[in-house]
Amino acid sequence: MFKKPLPDFTIQDTYPVCINYIDDASIKQHMVDMQDHIYSQSEKYLELIHQSKLEELDIPTIFKIPRDENGKIIKTHKNNWFVKLYKYYFSKNEQRYVDANQFYNRIKLDGVANCNSKRCCYCNNHKIEVVDHFLPESKYNFLAVNPINLVPSCEECNDNKHAYSPDDLNPVLVHPYFDNIDHINWLEVRLNERVEDISEKKYIYSFEYFVKDLDECPISIERIIKTFEELKINNNINFDAQNFFNTELIYDLIDPEELGDLSNEDLALHFSKKSKRLISQGYGINHWKVALYEMLSNYSDFNYFKENPS
Repeated sequence: MFKKPLPDFTIQDTYPVCINYIDDASIKQHMVDMQDHIYSQSEKYLELIHQSKLEELDIPTIFKIPRDENGKIIKTHKNNWFVKLYKYYFSKNEQRYVDANQFYNRIKLDGVANCNSKRCCYCNNHKIEVVDHFLPESKYNFLAVNPINLVPSCEECNDNKHAYSPDDLNPVLVHPYFDNIDHINWLEVRLNERVEDISEKKYIYSFEYFVKDLDECPISIERIIKTFEELKINNNINFDAQNFFNTELIYDLIDPEELGDLSNEDLALHFSKKSKRLISQGYGINHWKVALYEMLSNYSDFNYFKENPS
């Protein structure tokens, strides 16, 4: 999780462009009439997020979609069009909708260009591929094309996050535009177990990433933990970490031409330098590889990793 730059355009830019594509005159007029309500909710969003109270954002009755006698949402109701703006125009990669789709692409590209990172701002690992609705469009339909609620994400985090919605029992997740925890070292990793791979005659090491206890944090630590758990970030980064360690790093530790002849002290110093170098290159202090190198820099005996099954 790390901070991304807020898009340099607003709902006042995206909403009029999107509704201009609607062919049905009555639906278009309905969306025009709802414009002030849309803008008002955007202001409330900003006010509440700055107060760390986004879970209090209400859903005015005017945005509700009625249900039929069987309890099913009436699909033909005009309020369904708030989400359709996103589906039909905003995220549609077609030349005829380019004026709307440019905003979708700018959210992804600006998130890369303005902070020099192509990585997802949730997991800090996989590349940006989609745009995530921070508060789900299925519930907060009036935020469907609002840039402050649209975050560049990888597919894994977007899928895992699904339609998470904060309430009295579930905290607001870490918001990449408004929560800055980049300077807080909250990610840690531990060696989980070592199992013998009989066919390969070697050991396979597994790890577990977790949010460590913090004495001070600019936001509630529960929000960081909830984001980490809800988006299954440990699963996301652990596959890459274990693959890196078991197919590359473990062999460097054994190879005399790489790290095999270094003393325990030199190895610890080596991994400490590797960690600092990654941070200086823009990976941040909470990247999985930085955390892995930090863990290894605290080892006093690397013979454990150099052992072969008997």
